[in-house]
Amino acid sequence: MRDLNDMRAHSDTTGHRPTVPAGKVRVPTSAATRPWRERLAAALDAHVTDPGTPPAVTVVHGPAGSGKTTALAAWAATRPADRPVRWATLDRHDNDPTRLWTTIHAALAGADDRDECPPPESADPFGDLTRAMDGLADQTCLVLDDVHELSDQQVLGVLTTLVRHAPDHLRLVLAGRTPPVHLSKLSLDGRLREIDGRELALTAPEAEALLAEHHVALSEAELADLLDLTRGWVAGTRLAALWLAGQPAENRSLTAFPAEDPLAGDYFAEEVLGAHPPQTRQFLLSTSVCDRVGVELASVLSGQRHAGTVLHGLARTNFLVTRCDDVPGEWYRYHPLLREHLRAELARTRPGAAQRLHQSAARWFRAEGDVTSALHHAAQAQDTELVAELVAGDGVGQILRGHGAPLRAALATLPDERLAEPTFAVTAAFAALEAPDPAAADGFLGRIDDTDAAPWTDRVRAVYETVLSRRAHLDATGVLPQARATPTGDAAADTLTRQARGATALWAGDPEAAESELSRVVQSCLRENLPWLALQAKVQFAVAAALRGDLPEMDRRAGRAVHLAAAHHWEREWPCSTAYVLLGAYAYQQGDSAEARRWARLAAETAPAHQEPTIELARRTMAAFAEFDGAADPHTVVRTALQHWRGLTARRVSPQLVAMLMPTLVRMTLRVGEPGRAAELVDAAGSALGGHAELPVLHAITHAHHGRVIQARRLLGPVLAGDLSPLAGTTAVEAWLLEATLVDRGENPQRAHEAVTRALRAAEPIRAIRPFLTARRSVRDILAEGAGRFGRLDRFAVDTLSALPADATTADPLTSRELELLLELPSMRTVDEIAESMFVSANTVKTHLRGIYRKLGVRQRRDAVVAARRQGLL
Repeated sequence: MRDLNDMRAHSDTTGHRPTVPAGKVRVPTSAATRPWRERLAAALDAHVTDPGTPPAVTVVHGPAGSGKTTALAAWAATRPADRPVRWATLDRHDNDPTRLWTTIHAALAGADDRDECPPPESADPFGDLTRAMDGLADQTCLVLDDVHELSDQQVLGVLTTLVRHAPDHLRLVLAGRTPPVHLSKLSLDGRLREIDGRELALTAPEAEALLAEHHVALSEAELADLLDLTRGWVAGTRLAALWLAGQPAENRSLTAFPAEDPLAGDYFAEEVLGAHPPQTRQFLLSTSVCDRVGVELASVLSGQRHAGTVLHGLARTNFLVTRCDDVPGEWYRYHPLLREHLRAELARTRPGAAQRLHQSAARWFRAEGDVTSALHHAAQAQDTELVAELVAGDGVGQILRGHGAPLRAALATLPDERLAEPTFAVTAAFAALEAPDPAAADGFLGRIDDTDAAPWTDRVRAVYETVLSRRAHLDATGVLPQARATPTGDAAADTLTRQARGATALWAGDPEAAESELSRVVQSCLRENLPWLALQAKVQFAVAAALRGDLPEMDRRAGRAVHLAAAHHWEREWPCSTAYVLLGAYAYQQGDSAEARRWARLAAETAPAHQEPTIELARRTMAAFAEFDGAADPHTVVRTALQHWRGLTARRVSPQLVAMLMPTLVRMTLRVGEPGRAAELVDAAGSALGGHAELPVLHAITHAHHGRVIQARRLLGPVLAGDLSPLAGTTAVEAWLLEATLVDRGENPQRAHEAVTRALRAAEPIRAIRPFLTARRSVRDILAEGAGRFGRLDRFAVDTLSALPADATTADPLTSRELELLLELPSMRTVDEIAESMFVSANTVKTHLRGIYRKLGVRQRRDAVVAARRQGLL
C-alpha cells in the first residue's frame, strides 16, 4: 500500500482540498442506439456480476469515438438501485494525487443536483477513502472514465494499488483509449474482463438502427459499403449518417465522405489528431498514401528514422491504427476514415506531395518484389514507364493471382501508343476478359499495330491464343480454336495454355479430356501460386464431373472451389457463380428445393454480364426448376425458362447439359398445360440429342402425357435394352420410372417393381432423387409396397421414399384430354352438355373429372377451377 501512503503524506501537507464539479461525478446522459446499447449492457452485466474474490476488474478501451462513455452511461442507467453505479470522469487535472483522491471520494459519495461537490474536511484522506469504500452497498460499481488522461507516476501507482486491492464488494470499471496501468498480472490471475474496440463496433443491424434514427435507409449493398468504410466505428458511422441525412434521398452517396464533410474534418482535427504533435501529424500525412505501411516504408515516406516507434505507439494507444495480422513482418493499417481524411488534408496542405510519395512507394515495393502494390502506386503516381516495366514483367501473373483490377487500373494510365504494342494490348485484352468484358478485350486487340514487324515473344503469342480461345467460348457460335501445345518456358503462360485446352475440351463436350488437362492445371497453380486461375480450373473440373453425370463428385468439387474462393474472399466473384449453379443442381437433385433456391440466388447475384452459354443456360434453367414448385404463377416461370432456352440454344451448348435438363423442362411445360410448347422443345433438342437415349425418352414422355401408352413403351424399348447410350446419368432413371408408370400394376405388378428397382439401381450411385419426385404417384406406391424387396438398394429406397412429399399430388400431370375438359369447368354447362360438345359419353367425362380432381387434390368442380388457376392451367 506504499502508493496510498504516499498519497496520504502528500495530502497531509496540502493546504486546501479542491472542490469537484458535480458533473464530473455524475453519470452522463446517453442516447445510444437501442440494439447496440442492449448488446453492450448485457456484456457489461456479465463482467461486473462475475463472481470471484478478489473481484474482477472490467476495462473498456477503444479509440476516440468508439462509444466507451456512451455504452457505460446507457448501462449505468439500467442498473437496479441496490447495485448502484458511482462515476468519475477524469481529466489531466487529476494527475495530482490529492485531486484524484478527492474526485474518487466525491464519486463514491454520489453526485446530487449541486454544481460542485465540496471536499470532506479531514486530515486523514486515506482513512476517509477507506471508510467510504467500506460503507458502500454490495456490488457497488465505480466507473473511472477517461483513465488515459492519467500520466503522473505517483497517481498511476495509486490507481494500480486500487485496481489490485479493491474491496470485495466494489466492482471497478476503467474506461479510456488505453489503460494507463499494467494489467498483465490481473490477466494472469483471471481477474481481467475486457471490452475493446472490436466489441464496441456496430454490427450491421445496429448500424441500420442508427441510420434509421437519422431517417436514412440504405440497401444491403450500400450498408455493407458503409460498414467497410467505417468498420463499425461509432463516431464514424454517426458522422456518415449525418452526412447522408443532409443529402437528397435519391442522390445519397458516400463518395465524397469524409473528405468533403466539414463536420468530419473538424472531428478528426479536434478529437483524433489534436492531441498529437506536428511531427506525428506530418508522419501520418506522408504515410497515408499507402493502404498498409511497414516500418521501413514509413521511414522512406516520412523521412523519420524512428518510424517503428511512432507506429507502435499509435497502435498501442488505440489511435485508429492497427497492426496487420494477415501479413508477415511489422505492418500497420490506418482506419479507412482516418486514411481518407489524411489524404484529403495532404492534397490540401501539400499540393503535389501525394504523387511524389506514391512514386517513392512504388519503387520501394518494386525493390521488395511486391508487383501488385508497386503497380498500384505507380498508377497513382502516373509513372507510365514504371507501369510499363511492371506489366511487361509480370502482368499476366498478376491476373492469374487475382489482381486483375489493379492491373486494369494501371494499364489505363498508359498512353495509346504503348497500348498498341502487342505485349500491352494482349495483356490488357486478357485482363478485360477476366472482368469479364469481351467488348473491351476486342477493343484492345484492335489496337495492335500491324505495321510493327517485330516478332512476338512466345509468351505473348500464348496469351494471345488464350484470349482468342476464351472469346470463342463466350460467343459459342463458331469452331473452337485449339490452344497451342508448344511450351513457352514461362510457367504462368504454360499453365494458362493448358487451362485453355481443358476449357476447349469441356465446352466441346469431352469432359474426360477436360479433366485430364484441368487436374494438371490445378496442381501447377498450387505450385506456382496462381490462385485465381486455380479457382477457374477447379470450377471447370466440377463442370466436367457434372457433364459426366457424376453428381456427388460434382458437388464435392464445387464445394472445394467455393472453399478456395472463401480463403481469398472471392465468394462474390464471377467464377463462383458457376460453382453455385452446380451446388444448386445437386441440392435440387436431392429434393431440397429451398437449398436449391438459395444457391440459385447466389448464382444470379454473382453471374457476370457475359457467361459461357452452357453455364448461363444451366443457371437460368436451374433457377426456374428451383422456383417452379412453390411459384404462385408457375406458367410465367415456364414461359420465362422457354424464352431463355430458345435464345441460348441458338448458340453452341453442351449436349450433356441439354440431356440433363430437358426431361424436367418438358415435364414442367406439360404440367402447366402447354403440350404444344413441350413438343417444340423435344423437336428442337433433336440436333443435340440425336442418336442418344434422351431423344426417345423425351418423345415417350410426351406420348405418355397424351395417354398413348403403347407408343411410349415402344420408344422406351431400345433405351431400356441398352441399345442407345445416354448422355446424362439421370436418363436411365427417367426411362425406368416412366416404364414403371406405364405398366398396368394391376396386371403386371412384377414388371412395375422390376422397373422401379432398375431406376433405383441407376439412381443410387449418383444420388439422383429428383426423378422420383417428378414421377407419378404410382411410383411412390411401388416404393412403399416393395420395401424390403429391393436388396442392397433398400437403404436408398427408404431415403428416396422419405424425400417424397406426403401428398405427392402435383407430380401427376393432366393428360391432354383432361386439360381439354378443364377448360370447360369454369362454364355453367352440365356434364351432359360438356360430353355432347366433346363427342364423348357422360361417363367418360365423369372419369376424366375424377382424374382431374385427384391430380389437383380437390373434391369439387369449383375447387378444381381455383387450383387450376393457381397453377396457371387456366
